[in-house]
Amino acid sequence: MPTADDLRAVADDALDHLAALPDPAWEQPAYGLEWNCRDTAAHLMDDFGFYAMQLAGRNPPQDDYVVLQDPPPWRQGSPEILFWPDPATGTAGIISCLDATAGLLCAVVAVAPPGKRGYHPAGISDASGFAAMGITEAALHAYDILAAHGIGYEADGGIIGTVLDRLFPGAARTSEPWQDLLRASGRTAETRGRAWRWDSSVH
Repeated sequence: MPTADDLRAVADDALDHLAALPDPAWEQPAYGLEWNCRDTAAHLMDDFGFYAMQLAGRNPPQDDYVVLQDPPPWRQGSPEILFWPDPATGTAGIISCLDATAGLLCAVVAVAPPGKRGYHPAGISDASGFAAMGITEAALHAYDILAAHGIGYEADGGIIGTVLDRLFPGAARTSEPWQDLLRASGRTAETRGRAWRWDSSVH
């Protein structure tokens, strides 16, 4: 099952790749998405932060996300999210915010007791499920951002294999876990545009 250490490893690798982007790169449309690269990075921060909050409380909600009011979008077309990097800080600010929010989720996953459960619309989940979701978000959105700039990216196959086991148990599998994840998430030539969803419930 995916762990906090796995999440930290994938997040660190993704951040190392993203840190090489120049400041103007974040205004480029993300590959295959309706958002630009800055929006996509902010969405990833929001994922990390919200996943952490879903599991952090003494009695996490089981029927909805923690009730917080999203502020208005940063610009027209941007997602409605709580976490938004200061555009004036460029790449360094984005990486710092991603690092911090990834750390929040890692910390919560690391200390959550085995019976702890938190809400997600794809299934009430446990620590390994939220670790797997964080890994998936980090790896896929790093891919979306880097592909927009013609930069190749592939997350650790061993870790991705455990994510597929946890979130995509019915996905077609080959000897290439990364390609299997891209296929399962609608990011290959033959699957792009197809609806997809993971199963975060505790099996």
